[in-house]
Amino acid sequence: MAIDMTEVLRVKDELGGDIVRVKRELKRLQSVKCRLKKQKSRADYQSLMTETVQKEQVLKEVRQLLEPKKTAVPEFTQADVDELNFEDTMKAIKSIQSKKCLSQDDEHEYQKACRVEQMLLEHKKQVRPADETTVKKSEVRAILENLKSLTAEEAGRAAVEQLEKLLG
Repeated sequence: MAIDMTEVLRVKDELGGDIVRVKRELKRLQSVKCRLKKQKSRADYQSLMTETVQKEQVLKEVRQLLEPKKTAVPEFTQADVDELNFEDTMKAIKSIQSKKCLSQDDEHEYQKACRVEQMLLEHKKQVRPADETTVKKSEVRAILENLKSLTAEEAGRAAVEQLEKLLG
């Protein structure tokens, strides 16, 4: 089930590049799919389910386009590590230590995990726990990336909403 990028871009434009609308539509489709699963005796069950799953996959691609996932901890570079705050650094250390335990049989993976762990431990010494008045660079960067994909009017409203959310 290959996904056509032109279809992904068309759906993105159709939803106005609004991540909230994409998530809402994705949730609606998942509800449709759930209800459909309870009606397996329908004559058109297979075609409806296939169509629903395809639409869901396209929406997931749109979501990925608008809101890219974070890099996995074992794939961190020094630049990724430098962006972490104290809490995220601690979480990443726990994650990479778990990865080390699980990859002891694979020497390459184990060495890679050790290098990342060393970078994280060095970074931990440089960062300290942030107080509640501190704003994370990663949060500001996420807001900026989101605003760049919107029109001027949408960006104004979105900026106010996201900054209010940032203030708590």
